[in-house]
Amino acid sequence: MQVSRDASNQLAIDPNATERLSSLARSNPKEAIRQVASQFEAILLNQMMASMRSNGFDGEEDSSELGTYRGMLDQQMVNAMVQGGGTGLADMLARQIEGVARIDQTATPAASSGMLPLPALPAAAAKAIRKYAEAAGTATTAPAPVVIPSERQAFVSTLLPHAGQAAERLGVAPELLVGHAALESGWGSRSIRHPDGRESYNLFGIKAGGSWRGESVATLTTEYVDGKARKQVESFRSYPSLQAAFDDYAKLLEGSSRYQRALNQGDNAQGFAVALQQGGYATDPAYARKLAGVAQSLLAR
Repeated sequence: MQVSRDASNQLAIDPNATERLSSLARSNPKEAIRQVASQFEAILLNQMMASMRSNGFDGEEDSSELGTYRGMLDQQMVNAMVQGGGTGLADMLARQIEGVARIDQTATPAASSGMLPLPALPAAAAKAIRKYAEAAGTATTAPAPVVIPSERQAFVSTLLPHAGQAAERLGVAPELLVGHAALESGWGSRSIRHPDGRESYNLFGIKAGGSWRGESVATLTTEYVDGKARKQVESFRSYPSLQAAFDDYAKLLEGSSRYQRALNQGDNAQGFAVALQQGGYATDPAYARKLAGVAQSLLAR
């Protein structure tokens, strides 16, 4: 049940409220927190109403239809109660969430209303509030996600600063890593995204095998079987940032015996590409030629 204080005519059961709240969380996190806190209060009040209804009078007979209508009436009554200011629980929860999310408050509760200091929340409730606050607070406290450009020069300029440290670990020129990312992602035009549009930053086509403990995303990819291209859905690793993607890529090549010949190749694009293909990095029989060509074009800039 979604309850909003600024929608006095809203029905207690509103199938579109979740979508509106999601949109509000992106545009106005503080107001979204207030509305979610109101929902917590409404749920509690609704449970109280249900508990009272369950204690019927002796001899009272209710049909299932009457019970349904009473339930709807109770929800609408709860909605009206919350609209009218509620019990104060929503305000308390909102202040708790805003504090964890570090959203500025105009005044402290004690100074503005003369209320006693708020009691500490139970551990389980505090944990739930903290998880929501962290999600809501990202709109105001976290840096904006990096957009991977598909224009080639912009792609290179964006990725080169992130490639340096990983390239040093591997003993190769950073242009080779950017070239590898360009080949795998189509210069950013085929970046792997989650169903909700979030970027996975998986620039190197690294799959999420059984040892992967991070987030993953499934997408359609091309695999070569007996030299023939075949489309299939595979699960790929997802990273929180570009730097995390480069770090994991370096870790993969460093830690696998299959790719040891690709290390310490300097600016030898051909040697680097051939070693990756021989190690089984990709099933495309022309992979080494394609990778070497892209990497050499970047070295020649």
